[in-house]
Amino acid sequence: MKTTTTPLGKAEQLSDNLIKVTTLVKKGNDVELVRQHIGLIEEHFGTDIYYLSDTRDVQYTTVAVRKYLAKNVKAQAVAVLIKSGTAAMLANLFISFGKPLYPTKLFKEEADAIAWLVEQGAEAPKK
Repeated sequence: MKTTTTPLGKAEQLSDNLIKVTTLVKKGNDVELVRQHIGLIEEHFGTDIYYLSDTRDVQYTTVAVRKYLAKNVKAQAVAVLIKSGTAAMLANLFISFGKPLYPTKLFKEEADAIAWLVEQGAEAPKK
């Protein structure tokens, strides 16, 4: 399985059409870095894939970054891992007002997120 590093974190292939993206920065406030991050992921893994997005270490993102993600990620579906109620509230605002072009759902447990992505059409992770 392939892996890559981006300006914001790392991405690893879990199956042919499912990747896990772990954001390692605390603040998501630079649209240009997000653009580079998405570009590298698409270059490495292709488009129209399923994303498991681990944002549990992110403390802050700007409205501009959230809007960019909602309109520019070419995904079949995105499951977002969160760790706190505050993060859930902010992520729900992103989903409600940003209106991503792909199904998006929040999870605290990675196994639940993967199960939902498989229901959406992702191939189960390869062991």
